[in-house]
Amino acid sequence: MKTYLIITSCLILGLSSCSKEEGEGGRSSISGTLEGVVIDSERTEVTEVTCVTQDDIKKGDYWFLNSPSSHDDYFIWYNNINSPSSAPLITSRIAVKVDYSSLAGDNNITIATKTEDALNAIIDLPFTIVRSNDKLTITNNFSGEVTDSDNGISKMVVDVKTQGRNQIVLQSGAIANEDVFIIYGDNDDIQDDDVKSNFDGTFKFKNLRQGSYRIFAYSEDPSLANPLTPIIKSIDIGKNEDADIGTISIEIKDN
Repeated sequence: MKTYLIITSCLILGLSSCSKEEGEGGRSSISGTLEGVVIDSERTEVTEVTCVTQDDIKKGDYWFLNSPSSHDDYFIWYNNINSPSSAPLITSRIAVKVDYSSLAGDNNITIATKTEDALNAIIDLPFTIVRSNDKLTITNNFSGEVTDSDNGISKMVVDVKTQGRNQIVLQSGAIANEDVFIIYGDNDDIQDDDVKSNFDGTFKFKNLRQGSYRIFAYSEDPSLANPLTPIIKSIDIGKNEDADIGTISIEIKDN
């Protein structure tokens, strides 16, 4: 009889101890709401220019290269050193002169190299330039909307590969169908379960035991080295408690 009582007591103590550990198996719940903004991220404009040979360049030829507002715009013009000419009269733009020789037989790769060198010679040039044979890939150093660059009156092929744009808020308020995570207890930072937010941003973790919990969702910022930042809220719940953790606010980038 004594042995039976000892075993029964141990079982009761074991169950009692287990019931105090956070996790599933209880009758409590944690509800909340996920809200925030969905943002169309800002972007830098990328332009690709395919250069032609000197045979396709006429006196006074030029093309336009544009930056976001508040930064400089340029026109790139070509000067035949064997028959020099003056820069075209184009106001409100910075002239970039590219010297070439009609007698040297400059091919399209040579013209591209000379164009690259002329642009890179500008102090505080608001672009990064990468050349591959006769193609120049020109990336704005500043994000934002840009008037498309074009070939002006030249035969250069000017193509906008990536449109620049400003940051735009696409949606604000309830965030639907987004992952919300839960961590049981304070022993580690590893998520134990997750649910999706409803159409109205609400979410609920059910069948929890009493104890301490952490609820979080990820906020996104692509400009950071670690773009996903957990927005965490902590809460303690008792037995048979329907707790409300409140609102978790995040930012989502729509790229």
